[in-house]
Amino acid sequence: MGRVRSQDVRERPDVELVVAARAGDPEALEHLVRSCLPLVYNIVGRALDGHSDVDDVVQDTMLRALDGLSGLEDPERFRSWLIAIAVRQVRDRWRGRQARPQAELPDEAVQEVAPEADFADLAILRLALSGQRREAVEATRWLEDEEREVLSLWWLETAGELTRAELAAACDLAPQHAAVRVQRVKERLESGRAVVRALAASPRCAELDAQLTSWDGRPNARWRKRLARHVRECPQCLFNTSELVPTEGLLGNFALVPVPIGLAGLLLAKSIPSASAAGGVAHAPGGAGRVGHLLGKLAAKPVVTLTAGAVALAGGGALYVYTRSDAPVRPPAAKAQPHAPASPTASSPPPTPTTSATPSPTPTAVPTLLGRHALRSAEQSGRYVREVGNLGFLSPVAATGPGSAKQEATFRFVAGLADSHCYSLKDASGRYLRHYAFRIRLDANDGSAVFQKDATFCARPGSTDGSVSLESYNYPGRYLRYRDNLELWVDRAQNTAAFRASRSFTVVAPWT
Repeated sequence: MGRVRSQDVRERPDVELVVAARAGDPEALEHLVRSCLPLVYNIVGRALDGHSDVDDVVQDTMLRALDGLSGLEDPERFRSWLIAIAVRQVRDRWRGRQARPQAELPDEAVQEVAPEADFADLAILRLALSGQRREAVEATRWLEDEEREVLSLWWLETAGELTRAELAAACDLAPQHAAVRVQRVKERLESGRAVVRALAASPRCAELDAQLTSWDGRPNARWRKRLARHVRECPQCLFNTSELVPTEGLLGNFALVPVPIGLAGLLLAKSIPSASAAGGVAHAPGGAGRVGHLLGKLAAKPVVTLTAGAVALAGGGALYVYTRSDAPVRPPAAKAQPHAPASPTASSPPPTPTTSATPSPTPTAVPTLLGRHALRSAEQSGRYVREVGNLGFLSPVAATGPGSAKQEATFRFVAGLADSHCYSLKDASGRYLRHYAFRIRLDANDGSAVFQKDATFCARPGSTDGSVSLESYNYPGRYLRYRDNLELWVDRAQNTAAFRASRSFTVVAPWT
């Protein structure tokens, strides 16, 4: 069969393309990888919740599909066959992880199974999601592994990337049984959305706060059930969730999370030589150029989904240093280090403004705040950012108080784990101040990308002269602040004097 024409190829590979790829046509193989890799990446990424195994599972799926392409008898079933391979690979990886309890692994192996990047976080950042779409993605964190498998398929079905028949075939279920599984996952996702909305409310329900005293801040199915039950029975929480629209209404034309360039390149380096054994791809002229051309295509497609929201992640602010008299002073002017925005493509949407109520100034030099400091509330005299039982609070600390309280209120400011123009705060034991489900806590660095972003804050001017605010790196427009119960959270900016005061701190000399 002749080479496939180079003009537009449908997102769903047609029979002609599959037949040509099966026969070893290099251009058809390229088109097949280009059209299917984003789909496989999104299925695996959401099913494994961004675990560090995602890239390996995606590679295994694509290589198994390419290796087995010659044995595919019915080209019309290619997509169903490919999706079923992806689901099997996900289940195999689950079984492998369950068979090797993390507690029994050596330190270096534990590092390998730590989450590399929360997929919900990747979707929010790379697709610049906001509002209820963002909340829906955040709600996926509250599902169990088996539920995420079905969710990953149903999500793509609702977004128009899969058919119900493909979903049922991938789950090895009859259509009516697949419908039951989907309905169950939808209900649990909706309850997760209600929990996300209730937790993010400001001010939050006092009764809900009381239930959270024993929660470690990590979303899971057990706490979803418990908190969702409260939301259903609480008039205040129920009112806060009354405007939520069904998830199906949020997913129309939902973009796929872009495939990392490194993963695409590694897959092509492995797949094209292996495919050449059957079709002579490696010996075709221009093979290396063809890989680069395909990488360009894979890279160009996701750019359309990016907006200025990603550019807003990097930034410092108008910073301050302290003197021995504990009075903050403005440092000498530092030369700005602006970040150049990503070049949009012709098909890119126009940049969207930041949701922050406070404009983000240009970044300044890093050394300004590096070192050991305490953060005193600019409004609550005598109260400091402090750890209490692994969680962050605004608590009183006095010169005559216990040494443990002084140590818990002293932090070392280091260059941000996710961006050196921002900051990360470490305690005496080496744990980092970070947010988890928007609650401030202290945790050891697990080496994951999501932890690094959770533990990075960008300094902004505070509400009073000499004060500073800390904006979340991965949730621009959310600031570290104290609520009425003096718990520390990262909350959405509100254009009120009370909110600005609650997020403003004075950088002072360390207690210890």
